[in-house]
Amino acid sequence: MKKKLQVLISMIVLASMVLVAFVPVAAQEAAPAPETLDAGYAALLSSMVGYNTVKAEDLLVEMASDAPPFLLDVRTTAELEEGGYIEGAVHIPLNELAQNLDLLPAFDTPIVTYCGSGWRATIAMTVLEAMGWTEVRALKATFLDWVAAGNPVAEGVPEAVALNAAEPNADVVAAVDAALSAYGVKPFGVLDAEGLNTALVEDPAMIVIDVRRTSEWVANGVMDTGDVELVNIPLERLVAQMAFWPADKDAHIVVYCGSGHRSTMAMAILWTYGYTNVSSLKGGFGGWVDGGYAVADYVAPDLATPYADMLANMAGYDTIKVDGLLEELATDTPPFLLDVRTTGELLELGHIEGAVHIPLNELGANLNQLPAFDTPIVTYCGSGWRATIAMTALQALGWTDVRALKATYTDWVAAGNPVADGVPEAVVLDAAEVDPAAAVWMDATLAARGVKPFGVIDADAFNTALIESPEMIVIDVRRAEELTENGVVDTGEVALVTIPLEELIAQMENWPADKAAQIVVYCGSGHRSTMATTILWSYGYSNVSSLKGGFGGWIEAGYPVAEYVAP
Repeated sequence: MKKKLQVLISMIVLASMVLVAFVPVAAQEAAPAPETLDAGYAALLSSMVGYNTVKAEDLLVEMASDAPPFLLDVRTTAELEEGGYIEGAVHIPLNELAQNLDLLPAFDTPIVTYCGSGWRATIAMTVLEAMGWTEVRALKATFLDWVAAGNPVAEGVPEAVALNAAEPNADVVAAVDAALSAYGVKPFGVLDAEGLNTALVEDPAMIVIDVRRTSEWVANGVMDTGDVELVNIPLERLVAQMAFWPADKDAHIVVYCGSGHRSTMAMAILWTYGYTNVSSLKGGFGGWVDGGYAVADYVAPDLATPYADMLANMAGYDTIKVDGLLEELATDTPPFLLDVRTTGELLELGHIEGAVHIPLNELGANLNQLPAFDTPIVTYCGSGWRATIAMTALQALGWTDVRALKATYTDWVAAGNPVADGVPEAVVLDAAEVDPAAAVWMDATLAARGVKPFGVIDADAFNTALIESPEMIVIDVRRAEELTENGVVDTGEVALVTIPLEELIAQMENWPADKAAQIVVYCGSGHRSTMATTILWSYGYSNVSSLKGGFGGWIEAGYPVAEYVAP
């Protein structure tokens, strides 16, 4: 077989490998290796860009740069002997990867993995990140396509060179090695659509896991698995929601996504946690549909019922003032305090004495730290905004007595109320059995929206949006008498919808049809609109904001008001 060599690229790549080999370990390591699989995978899933893939044309550009990536070929030795390898690559067969980590560069060195089709490259990328390498991508191309395009290749098998440049945690390495030794050989966990369709009929005890994003479930439907259990957990939240993984590690499990890449990442993750019979669907949901197999609508968890109960039973819109909270804290049955600020805020400013701490974006993944459904809970944050989101979300999940503290943390401290330094230790209670589908759904919502800016839009930005985004939709959730007495925001040509918060669920038919539409919600001060925004988020609306300061803040900023005209 004739090989086309690009000498300049080859020299650069080989030179970079030599340099890596002679840099001391201490100088190369940017951070210590994760001590657990949880930590390694959490870092991977929270930092992915393009699900950590790179196209051939982009790799070629990087290879010709002053800092080319480290290339790792995870095919078998026989494949290299027959077809060669990408010029400059290091070779470690997938099933031997964890046994030859001394051949790899420092943890922070960019690495690109590749194989024959991309399948093994994805597995290798996933487990390398679990072991501590922080910038690993899988080549999104087959080796045959690489060769056919005339890209640089070399014959035979490259000589192994020990770098000893990183020190991964031994326990994590052992878990990865056990998985790859067993499953890093053909068929590498591959299952095609025909095989899955047969298995759905022949093995009703099987479990299918869909790791696409929630928006994909809603827009495209899900696989019709018949009597077989279907579990929906987005890949991004897979480790955070391991509480809902199958209990039996020997269960027959098939994972699917849109095309097969994400499900292969998920499969590799499950392997390293000791699951013994996991496959990834070749071609993913797209391949399943192209094969003519059955699809069903995604049935979202029932949030309407708990939301309706919340809206019907609100007292003071489920807020509590500082004086009221202090009185309750002094009783024999004080409420459960939940701080949803970031860890950094607690380290800097402390927390209310006796509070439990769960950052808002992590709340849905740590429901096991909360008390029973009927326990009184008071949420708080820095200003009250995140507390309102948390209060609303928890009631959707089944907690029946949740209120948000109507005060800033700074005011609490300034008043001399009891505080403690640092971050309280997490304690697992396992006191409430949340519906798994609802927990995963809400977790995905809070993970995406529970970080700055938390859906906040101020009056200035709102006024600008009214001019620049005429397709925007504004929702006023104040009561009818407030509209009549005080007027409404003058939205100009922008559509204004009026639905009292109390009737938000009852009037779902009046919600915008387009869940991607830009929506701004306002009330009198911002609390009710933040509740409404949280509700809309949890129904899949992706671009909803709540007006900071509400209608009152709009007026104080000097923006126009119109008389309310009842329909």
